[in-house]
Amino acid sequence: MSRRYLADNLSVAKWLEQRREDNWLDVLLVVDPCGDLAGAVEEGRRIESLFKATQQIHLTVVRGPAATRARLRAEFSSGKYDLLHYAGHAYFDPNQNSRSGVVCSDGNLTGAELVELGNLPSLVFFNACESGRVRRAVKPESALATRNIAERIERTAGLAEAFMRGGVANYVGTYWPVSDAAAATFAGIFYERVLAADTLVNALAKARVAVEEIRSQDWADYIFYGSVDFSVKKPTGS
Repeated sequence: MSRRYLADNLSVAKWLEQRREDNWLDVLLVVDPCGDLAGAVEEGRRIESLFKATQQIHLTVVRGPAATRARLRAEFSSGKYDLLHYAGHAYFDPNQNSRSGVVCSDGNLTGAELVELGNLPSLVFFNACESGRVRRAVKPESALATRNIAERIERTAGLAEAFMRGGVANYVGTYWPVSDAAAATFAGIFYERVLAADTLVNALAKARVAVEEIRSQDWADYIFYGSVDFSVKKPTGS
């Protein structure tokens, strides 16, 4: 479920190490740029509430029409953020992956454009739940028609490569549409551990176990690319 990079000097490792020495966690939350995903709006509210209840967090929320290509390009490359959570649509081009990317309120921000950016967040959690229907010519319900996990993965294309090529060091995403209950459970446990300066491998493992405990196969939906030993913030005194 996880993929480790073979070298630490790749372009994907563009995070600023000194940001981990800061006691504050800077978070960028992008919510429903197209204004048509009620689930993304609710997800944004849930995550925003979690972060606001935690001390030493600077939270920037970009909602709806404000999430333009220019705004997100500027925010992504500002060097201000440790973590980015995106809840909205995505676009996947199976013929030329570099054209894949996220959907902004005024168009697509592609992987090819992300390659040009620097100072990207060290962790990106991209919720591709609603974007599954635009990656390939299948409906979300058809992707869920089979209970076989291998078949689900085979029938659904991921966006991770576009973001990796764009310089994102650590990426979490889903392979198939995820249920609201599983998404809430996974995100809650995952961010709880991230906020405690846990390593990503521990945060992921505990979140997957929590989803499995509610008897959802979506524990296998979440895929991670990056450094499993990475923590967004170093524990105090380390």
